[in-house]
Amino acid sequence: MQTYLIKKPQKLEITYDEQILALHYPSLFKKKQNEDREIPFSKIKSVRFFEATYRHGHLQVLYQKPNHALEKVVIDFDTDDNLELRRIYTILADYLERPAEEDLSYVKTGELIMAYLKMRDEGLMTEEEFEEKKRRILKLED
Repeated sequence: MQTYLIKKPQKLEITYDEQILALHYPSLFKKKQNEDREIPFSKIKSVRFFEATYRHGHLQVLYQKPNHALEKVVIDFDTDDNLELRRIYTILADYLERPAEEDLSYVKTGELIMAYLKMRDEGLMTEEEFEEKKRRILKLED
């Protein structure tokens, strides 16, 4: 788990690992009680990075809350924080680009059916055995 502190324009502590992004505003007088957030990577829908130049940069994270509503968090930062915030952005963007587990299972299912099809074509399996295996893999009911 890594932690990074943004000092300006608003003090913010960002803690992250490979599964969660936590935002903590270390202030005695918070505007709202619910400003702190823990965002699981699996709930993140999109992320955008705008580098700080002569103006503040910002990192936008759109995520799905437990009540299924979407919320956007905007993290503002100065030029001193460009490198670390770009690193966090890269981690989040890489996570979003990974195929979902269901996508991987779909590919594995296709590969398994193709392997049985090849066995059928080579005479190692009858047509009935192939159809039975295919139905079982696809979880089809008769």
